[in-house]
Amino acid sequence: MTFLRNIRSRLAEQRFASAVRRNTMVGPDRIQSLANLAQRLEDEQIPGDVVECGVHKGGTAALLARTATHSRLPRTLWLFDVFSGMPPSTAADGPKATPWVGNLKSSAPRVERLLHRTGADLSRVRIVPGLFQDTFPTVRIPQIALLNIDADWYESVKLCLDTFYDSVVPRGFISIDDYGAWPGCRLAVDEFFQSRSLTYPLHAVGEASWFQKS
Repeated sequence: MTFLRNIRSRLAEQRFASAVRRNTMVGPDRIQSLANLAQRLEDEQIPGDVVECGVHKGGTAALLARTATHSRLPRTLWLFDVFSGMPPSTAADGPKATPWVGNLKSSAPRVERLLHRTGADLSRVRIVPGLFQDTFPTVRIPQIALLNIDADWYESVKLCLDTFYDSVVPRGFISIDDYGAWPGCRLAVDEFFQSRSLTYPLHAVGEASWFQKS
């Protein structure tokens, strides 16, 4: 009986991992990094919600939901995305950004179906469709344990940091998926660090970076 339970557990794990990989452009190293940070929230009992800015098809949202929506702490998973394709870039993002504008479309119902299939408690999930500048002012999230920014462009990343950084609790984590991929993302983070006189070390994971707030 124990053997059969172990087989079923491994098969369930494989199905979950496959569902995540099929629904994200994030590579294996960054997937593992996010999983580690999400688990640290539970191991270290860090209070607050989990916020993802830039959801696309929902692969990393499903990964974060696995722990966040079953936490013993009263967490909510917030998912923000325009879902109608990537918004306009600016000069800060460089010429290579232009072909991506309007691409990577998805939908909130698609993400919700994926979360349901992968075992999330949907009563603890809030999917907020729309442009960040329109949706961020409509919510209030007093405590954030993990802020995952996968927003690519300078203006989007800057708005995420300006809006949510102060709500990230001490010992909370901020992960920036595109810090090493897009110049506008890097510029937004570097400028924010400078404006706030922040000296946190950035831990690189492939094209992503993360830091822990003291």
